[in-house]
Amino acid sequence: MGMLNPSAGPVKVLVVDDSVLMQKLMTQIINSTPGFQVIGVAGSAEEGWDAIQELRPDILTLDLELPGRHGLKLLARVLKQDPLPVLIVSAFGGPGADNTIQALELGAIDFIEKPDGTTHTLDSFMKHVGTALQRASASRRLLMAARAAKEAPTPSAPAPSRPAMAREISRTVGKSPLIAIGASTGGVPAVQVVMRDLAFTRLPIVVVQHMPAGYTAKFAARLAAATGLDVREAVDGDRLRPGMAVVAPGGHRHLEIEERRGEFVCQLREGPLVSGHCPSVDVMFHSVARAAGAQAVGVLLTGMGRDGADGLLAMRKAGAETLIQSGETCVVNGMPKAAFEIGAADRAVALDQIGGVVAGLIGERPHQRTA
Repeated sequence: MGMLNPSAGPVKVLVVDDSVLMQKLMTQIINSTPGFQVIGVAGSAEEGWDAIQELRPDILTLDLELPGRHGLKLLARVLKQDPLPVLIVSAFGGPGADNTIQALELGAIDFIEKPDGTTHTLDSFMKHVGTALQRASASRRLLMAARAAKEAPTPSAPAPSRPAMAREISRTVGKSPLIAIGASTGGVPAVQVVMRDLAFTRLPIVVVQHMPAGYTAKFAARLAAATGLDVREAVDGDRLRPGMAVVAPGGHRHLEIEERRGEFVCQLREGPLVSGHCPSVDVMFHSVARAAGAQAVGVLLTGMGRDGADGLLAMRKAGAETLIQSGETCVVNGMPKAAFEIGAADRAVALDQIGGVVAGLIGERPHQRTA
């Protein structure tokens, strides 16, 4: 295990990777990122745990394929006994994608794809590391605030022109109400919680979770297993049916929803980044506002930046009910906060209560679930 002298100023990062080359590369990138410093490296899960206890890093970067105990086991131990922001440094696609999704479900806040020399170049890898460090630092600040019990809950949005939460969304002939969900950093477990709580409604659900190609199909499959819904990666022309949910495929296409003869239909269109992302939550929310109007519920979950804020406002102006995840339950309270600041949300709701609130809006009552 190698280490550097820690500094009181920069955010302290521990790198856990069994590749000496990756250890050196990560150290070089992190130390060249303003405000961050590597204080140690470890080549196995056991060394990583010992280094955490000794060095007390602020952020951990973790490769999942480690000798000895698997990286997932180290992650579970860290998040259970000594929580801190963990960034997964993962090989792209293949079997590694499923491990990465599982890591995000366990509570890792983000992941970085290792460079493969082709699509995922060293230059893009360096940029992603810097961006991910900023997300982890924002998450760390929230974690510290929560620990100190200093963070107040996000206040409810200003009273809207129509009575908030006062109506049930009706089901029109041939068309069920549509639930639209957007999320980014920390969103993998958050989306799963919301969808699991809404599975009994059997309503169509549309999800945009910021995630590159190679991961969204795995994410959809794990959501299907966890919720019992027909969850799939969206395909151009898919018709949304009761009990069906679609996840926007990662890559270079935006997901939009159109209304055709009483049905909601998925459209995938290539286009530039919107609000810094493709697929973009804003693009999806705007399309839902046009297609469903007051027959929709918009839910904006944890994430860094402001993607989804403008689209959620468009949904609200179109008559939809709009919710944001409360700040104290977010991994990063960026996207929900941005929506709150522009008056896009009818209400801020704790993560574990969002499903119940949405169920009330659509006139459903939760069924008694067995364990």
